[in-house]
Amino acid sequence: MGHPARRAVRESDEMDEQYVRPFPRVIRIEPSGACNLQCAHCPTGTVEMPRSVMRPETFALVAESIRANLDAVKVVVLYHGGEPLLNKHFLKMVSTIKDMGVPFVKTVSNGMLLTEPLIAGIVNSGLDHIEFSLDGQSSEENNLVRRNADYATVVRNVQRLIEYRRQVGAKTPKVFISTTQFVGRESERYSGQEPEPPRHLVEEFGPESEDGIAGYKATWAVRWPHMEVLEDYFECYPDPYAEDTKNFCDHVESTITIRWNGDIVACCYDLTSRYVLGNVHESDLPSIWNNHRYRGLRRSIDTKRFIPLCANCAVVAPRVFLVLKAAEVVQGR
Repeated sequence: MGHPARRAVRESDEMDEQYVRPFPRVIRIEPSGACNLQCAHCPTGTVEMPRSVMRPETFALVAESIRANLDAVKVVVLYHGGEPLLNKHFLKMVSTIKDMGVPFVKTVSNGMLLTEPLIAGIVNSGLDHIEFSLDGQSSEENNLVRRNADYATVVRNVQRLIEYRRQVGAKTPKVFISTTQFVGRESERYSGQEPEPPRHLVEEFGPESEDGIAGYKATWAVRWPHMEVLEDYFECYPDPYAEDTKNFCDHVESTITIRWNGDIVACCYDLTSRYVLGNVHESDLPSIWNNHRYRGLRRSIDTKRFIPLCANCAVVAPRVFLVLKAAEVVQGR
């Protein structure tokens, strides 16, 4: 019969076998956990914790696992919680991954750190796709929530990058504007639909084109699952059109996320390392990807026995939007 405790462990392991997955097709690497901004709607800007840049030796361990599993890897995202361009090795990271033959490499930036040499380096690095973040319904609203950012500087820097790309005849990186918008309680502001890019951004950068802005990506600001909402800035508004909880999350099925210090966290929504599944300095990515903790995470989502991080996440639970208070209220805090 065997010892009851050992039998229970064996049965648990056998049950977890159904949650073993092939090596992920998307690898998310955090070049920098630090950021030069303190955005009011982002955990990186509101949660105090150690943050730094990824060291070359940590990146080398990640790159080794990618190289050994190239047939599986389709996308590498060089971005997580901080500003990637704070890492002086960022361009080397891009070229290393592209030289392996990874089909698609992208990043996201706040656009404040672009210099002429860095613009040239980005265009010549092989990077496929870059998104720049500009939020809110106006330049003033952007600067209000994206603390330490300057709208005009970001616009100028992005336009310089596009112009340089034109001058040298390069097709990449494709440039996108990512914009977070804030819902209102009034029915005319939110009717269950995703937001359109605000008019001022389209006027600033023009319509989508082959040699200009490739696209606009607009999303609503939601409460992150592990972030205390800044009450001076926001009110919370549960999605009135929300469905029930879901039992599927593609983030734990097809994407592995490596933080600046080598920690593997559950997904792109875990910016504060609430659920660490391993570290590349202790084990390789394939071993971590299907370890007992990862399989248990997939099982917890499948059975809706959510860990705290997932229980409050908009991917599987109803969204809670951030409603931005009037500018005069915020500025008078």
